Amino acid sequence: MKKVDLEADRKILKYLHKHMLVDEKSDVDDVMSHIAEEAVLIPSKGRPITGAKAIRDAVKEMVKTNVLSMSGGVTTLEIASSGDLAYDIGKFKIVNQGPKGPVTEEGHFVTLYKKIGGEWMFMGQIWNSV
Repeated sequence: MKKVDLEADRKILKYLHKHMLVDEKSDVDDVMSHIAEEAVLIPSKGRPITGAKAIRDAVKEMVKTNVLSMSGGVTTLEIASSGDLAYDIGKFKIVNQGPKGPVTEEGHFVTLYKKIGGEWMFMGQIWNSV
């Protein structure tokens, strides 16, 4: 059985989570290189977005957003002892520039990751607004 370095995986997953916070400075191709083909996004006020192609379209729209500030972050990060599945839970606050001024969204999220071909990949996320 292969030995799992959970601390190294924790560092990678924390980096990956931050890297997946998309704003106008994000590179769509770079973001997509970390998203599994069968990934799913479930936005708080929308239908599930299934598969890398559909997620790419959503990311292309997200990078058009003028993000004024982002805060919050991961409060829980768990990695399976097998070292191939993980999830994180946390909260967020994002302020975007809307047509009539700043728009604030706050909420919570759950993100799923899976190690595919030795690399951690983003499998999905669901979030809500409070």
